[in-house]
Amino acid sequence: MDIKKRDAATRLKLYARLLKRKRNILTRALALMAMAGLLSALAYRNETLTYESHVQDLKLNTTIEMVEVRERIKNNLISRVFALNELATIIGQNPTLNATEFNIKALDFVLGNPDVKFIEAAPDMVASMVFPKSGNEDVLGTSYRDRPEHLPKVLAALRTGETVMSGPIELSSEDRTLILRTPVFTPAPAGKRNPWGVLSVVLDYDKFFNKLGIAEYEQGFDILIHEDYAGHVQDGDVLLGDGAVLEADPIFLDLNLPFGTWELAATTDGGWPPHLPNYIIRTISYSLVILACVIAFGLVLRLYDKRRESDRLLSVGIEALEHGFVMFDADRRLVAFNKRYKEIAGGSGMVRIGARYEDIVKANLRLGLIPDAVGREEEWYEKWSQRLEIEVTDNEQILADGTFIRAYDRAMDCGAVVGLRIDVSDLKIAQREAEAANRAKTEFMGVLSHELRTPLTIILGHARLAQNIVKMPVYSKLIAEIEKHPEISAEIMPILDEVVTKFATMTRSIENSGNQLYTLISEILDFAKIESGTLAMEFDQTTVPSLVETVVEQMRPMVEHKGLKLEVSAVNCDINVDAKRIQQVLINLIGNATKFTEQGTISVIAKSSPGGVTFEVKDSGIGIPEDQLESVFEAFHQVDSTSSRKHNGTGLGLAISRDIAIAHNGELTAQSVLGQGSTFTMTLPRNAAPQLEDNSDETWKDKEEHQTLAA
Repeated sequence: MDIKKRDAATRLKLYARLLKRKRNILTRALALMAMAGLLSALAYRNETLTYESHVQDLKLNTTIEMVEVRERIKNNLISRVFALNELATIIGQNPTLNATEFNIKALDFVLGNPDVKFIEAAPDMVASMVFPKSGNEDVLGTSYRDRPEHLPKVLAALRTGETVMSGPIELSSEDRTLILRTPVFTPAPAGKRNPWGVLSVVLDYDKFFNKLGIAEYEQGFDILIHEDYAGHVQDGDVLLGDGAVLEADPIFLDLNLPFGTWELAATTDGGWPPHLPNYIIRTISYSLVILACVIAFGLVLRLYDKRRESDRLLSVGIEALEHGFVMFDADRRLVAFNKRYKEIAGGSGMVRIGARYEDIVKANLRLGLIPDAVGREEEWYEKWSQRLEIEVTDNEQILADGTFIRAYDRAMDCGAVVGLRIDVSDLKIAQREAEAANRAKTEFMGVLSHELRTPLTIILGHARLAQNIVKMPVYSKLIAEIEKHPEISAEIMPILDEVVTKFATMTRSIENSGNQLYTLISEILDFAKIESGTLAMEFDQTTVPSLVETVVEQMRPMVEHKGLKLEVSAVNCDINVDAKRIQQVLINLIGNATKFTEQGTISVIAKSSPGGVTFEVKDSGIGIPEDQLESVFEAFHQVDSTSSRKHNGTGLGLAISRDIAIAHNGELTAQSVLGQGSTFTMTLPRNAAPQLEDNSDETWKDKEEHQTLAA
């Protein structure tokens, strides 16, 4: 039943997760569609504004060009009208001039205007004179009263006294003309004018506009020039172009002429362009940009989802930790933590995202949550703030409730700090118990060594006395009693001498074993003192030769007894050391060299080194395997640890020797070639005695370094 429930719960979780994933996919798709629509609208709006700006630029350029066209037409027609009015004035002042005189006047006008087809004079609206006459004979004798297509303009000119223009008039499919008509008046009394008739100039339409250079403009523009009738065109009133131009939103310019106001309208050739240049390429570019933005936005959404999922996993992960987790940014503001950290950091309520590290510390100081700062908060905070720049810290902290916390802080490259707060109370208790047990063991070993050495000293003393039994009073008394009986002295004395010799041999064996046992006990006692930190050092000024010679004289008999050669070389200089302890090290090194060398030489060399003295003990013995060179300095270590090993010992000698060297601020190292021998080198400074300093505040400083708020 429980298995079925678990399976159902698992399926439900999977289903919920699937629904959530589908909902996220749908939301992402809608967001991408919305973004694509927004970008498309922005692109369309931008394209519209750009197109409108482009059309406005075209209209501005067209207006500038059409101003030039207007000025050309205006200047040309005005000059024609002035010249025609001048000729009309001459005729009005001489209304009876004959054809010859008219031809002379007309010739000057024609020569100045090559596009003139002919000039006609029509007194009383009947064409009576024409120049040139050749080719225009059919004009003579015609009356405007019989020509209704021209009569309204002629009457308008006579009525207004102003020049009028008609055209273009198509005389044939290839012949179009423009006609300028000016009324002619003769002088009359009281300033009145008497109408004489009409003077007409027929212009070749194509030559007229070619002379003005309009054709080159017509290649790039659609131009309309017409008489202005409130924005529309009447038949026969178009000077140039097609009235369809008005339907293409043209630009307009007024053309003020002596015979009335005309209008110039123009667009680019074929009207304004419906699209921007290269609009297809622009559309493709917009599409690609929108597609790229949508893809980029999709990637951002995906990265955002991954980032959110990563943050969720990180949050779940740090909350799952049994230890306190905290992270501060480069400005020492809290950016992440878990519930366990908040519990450890105290109840100030300052542990929240964005809180500054200093504010958390100040709040805990006010609440008395830092045991070491109670009563001296300002002093504690001042010293603590000097260490605010965290790089790497590993320290222990004691909370107000007595809990021990191990704090690990690490600075990252960006300046942020990440830390762990681990409750090590159980470990601390176990450590204290282990330290207490170790101290008890050390004290026991020390007591045991003392207790063993005291009776052993007595045993050795009696053994040495027993070796000299023949010098004892009791032996002398025994000899005296035997000598009183000469009859038995000859038999007893040899037996007594044999007994004394056997007894001396036995006591020497007891003494040798006792000395060996005494050495082992002394080593154990020294090691116990080193372990407990109670090994005393008495530094004094001495010389290197005195150190070495004393040791050599003591060890020479043992070395030479084994058939080895002992070579000594010592530099003559002073050194400040504990002479007995350094001699103990040298005795240990020479003793080891003798023990592991069967033949050859043992060398003891003392030489100067930069800032100190180097002692070397070389042998030609069996050597030490390379993988055990460092292990030989470990306590109780034996290169040959089998029960059948040839060389006995506790394995403490080298460990004690290295500790003595370190206590002198020196070092002890080993080099060896298997089968060729070993070299032990001890390097000591000339003045190895520690300098006395004022350490009254040392405990406080050390404690201050390791006492930091749980934050």
